Amino acid sequence: MRLLFISPYVPSPIRVRTYQILRHLALLGCEITLVALEDAPVSESARAELATWCKDIHLVPLPKPAATLRCLLALPTPTPIWVAYCQSPELKKRVTELVKTKQFDVAHVEHLRAAAIRPALGNLPCVLDAVDCITALQRQMFEQGESVKHKLIAWEEWSKLRAWEPRAYALYNQLAVTTTYDARELQTLDSRLSPEVIPNGVDLDYFQPRPDQAREKDTIIFSGKMSYRANEDAALGFASSLWPRLKEMRPNLRWLIVGSEPSPAVQRLAQDPAIEVTGYVPDIRPYLSRASVAICPLRIGVGIQNKALEAMAMACPVVASPIAGRALQNAEDDGGITIAKTEEEFLRACQKFLSDPSCAQATGASARRFVERHHRWDCAAKRFLELYTHAITSI
Repeated sequence: MRLLFISPYVPSPIRVRTYQILRHLALLGCEITLVALEDAPVSESARAELATWCKDIHLVPLPKPAATLRCLLALPTPTPIWVAYCQSPELKKRVTELVKTKQFDVAHVEHLRAAAIRPALGNLPCVLDAVDCITALQRQMFEQGESVKHKLIAWEEWSKLRAWEPRAYALYNQLAVTTTYDARELQTLDSRLSPEVIPNGVDLDYFQPRPDQAREKDTIIFSGKMSYRANEDAALGFASSLWPRLKEMRPNLRWLIVGSEPSPAVQRLAQDPAIEVTGYVPDIRPYLSRASVAICPLRIGVGIQNKALEAMAMACPVVASPIAGRALQNAEDDGGITIAKTEEEFLRACQKFLSDPSCAQATGASARRFVERHHRWDCAAKRFLELYTHAITSI
């Protein structure tokens, strides 16, 4: 299948869904032309890796000053900032030229940020991987906003997205999201939308339990890109409400906060000598292997949490908030994750795993078995192949 794959960012292990879907589509025999916005310099090794999967690669520079200007100009218009930032004229021009000069069977467009490219694709069958319902995410950001400024910004984006997101998605032949929650939220915006739920996978070869490395007693971990508002909010919320109480219960407790670009507020948490804020690490696996428990105390979130899947793949027990565990309720039924509905339940679950290593080990083993059965990237890629076929035959 000749596939035109359009992404608002360069696929990388950090942009894990795009990266793994692209990789496994290539393994399934797709002939891929990749067009992506380059918002930061891409190393030669990363380019070489992409070249092993893609027949052609077109990286379109995304200068931040121009993107910022587009966002400012979009403020008095119906276009959300989420969209304006990536609405690159150079990307549109490149895609238009490719559609005119090359033969493709179908186009795969990644995320709301790139969804505005649809008119440039002409009559080509198009599949959009929306990933999440961004309107729902923005609503949560508004509800959780702690300042008038944050609430005003979130409200404006939420009000724009409620109209823009369903209208843009209706132009695509097929639509995918990661969870049933996101599918329901999109259908609430427009009942004509019928998203296919294709969950994220996890790289089961890369993320494996390490029996040779003993877990450190009384060590918890929270991971993720720490400049992302939802992760920052989760870390700060846990630090203010649950961390002092859990530390009082277990005086030797240590907390690892692992992830790139921690905000100044998150960095200040390291003033507590029991808290380690690492910033970017090239390999998260040693940290997941050290921890006795992985926590996901998100208060804002859509989609599926890769941080939870990665911890589960490494047989680390996970304690999650209802928002973080919403897409993994079947895992809770199988004993592979604990979804704590209240702060008291969250504390009890952490205390249980920290005080009983055999219980933690059994839960971790169940978690690994669950992701082996239900979260494989090869299965997700095959589901996308089916969507491409449906998009082609529906025209």
